[in-house]
Amino acid sequence: MTERIRKPESAPRFTLGILALVMSSSWGCASTAQQARRDRLELERERSTAELIRKGEASSAVGDMTRAEQYFVAALHSGTRERFIVSRLLMVCVADQRYPVAAEYADDYLRRHPGDLDIAFAAASIHAALGQRERARALLEALIQQRPAWPEPHFTLASVLREDNDAEALALADTHDLTYLKLEPRGPLAEMAKARLRRTP
Repeated sequence: MTERIRKPESAPRFTLGILALVMSSSWGCASTAQQARRDRLELERERSTAELIRKGEASSAVGDMTRAEQYFVAALHSGTRERFIVSRLLMVCVADQRYPVAAEYADDYLRRHPGDLDIAFAAASIHAALGQRERARALLEALIQQRPAWPEPHFTLASVLREDNDAEALALADTHDLTYLKLEPRGPLAEMAKARLRRTP
């Protein structure tokens, strides 16, 4: 007589349920452990960055701008608080009159964050100090287009335009000085803006 082939018994439903719970629990533990490890590494990185910034600030306070720059660059490589660290780098480099290096830091940052108007204004001022008028003018014009009610870029652009010393540039410089005076009639640069306006006969 032919034996009937017995089908394997299906696992009881509750066993499958337990298996599912165990598997999801294991995966959840692994996921939680990985997240905890990532959080711990992030915290360590933040602590390290904070310590490097503290040392950079301390070096800057005693006038050691080279060492301050080194600490800030090391902090920058941590990948956190980039904007703050770049602003500190610009300050120490400008204080040390290392304008080309400051311009590099600013331009490198702006390639990644072109919408940061504060750093763009700092970069424009640095390029103007270097005599790189075309770059300064381009940054200032773009900035004014985005934030026309900001007085200082108008004054700075007028300063850059006056360096060209041709009639069209001087007329445009007057326009921006007048805009500055309209926006900031008692501002710290108002007297200078008034004094350099061309007097028409």
